[in-house]
Amino acid sequence: MNGNSLVSVVTPFFNAEKYFEAAIESVLAQTYDNWELLLVDDGSTDGSTAIAQRYAEQYPDRIYYLCHEQRQNQGKSVSRNLGITNARGDYLALLDADDVFLPEKLAKQVAILEAQPETVMVYGPTRYWYGWTGNSKDIKRDFVQPLGLPANTLFQGSHLLTLFLEKPGRLPCTCGLLA
Repeated sequence: MNGNSLVSVVTPFFNAEKYFEAAIESVLAQTYDNWELLLVDDGSTDGSTAIAQRYAEQYPDRIYYLCHEQRQNQGKSVSRNLGITNARGDYLALLDADDVFLPEKLAKQVAILEAQPETVMVYGPTRYWYGWTGNSKDIKRDFVQPLGLPANTLFQGSHLLTLFLEKPGRLPCTCGLLA
């Protein structure tokens, strides 16, 4: 799918070397191809910085490396905000450095938002994958987080926030939303 709306994907990272490339590659593998990826260094001391800089050099028109002044560690929220401040997209997606997007995530969610212009955010279920370790005990822990609300439903105003507050533990995972 080749859409016109630019999606900004913000990925803060701190010492995420082990999983970081998988997260970046999951954005590169999207079937929706009008995106930018902002990699925000939160003061990493492992190989994460080199990975981010390598991808930014390889894809200079799509992937951007950002860091705090003097590469300080400011925390995930401040890092996300730095990415959001530099984002140019019509839509915003958040991806943690140890998470991945499925290949059609952006295509499906952009299509929903563009088909319903009154919608400001969409989210889907998140798979919690413990089985990556190969340990049979961990594989049994894998699960898909229920949405907590009826699927394919448009909520007006702040009603969705009220429902989330009434049902603790049923909030969407940041990597599952597009706003």
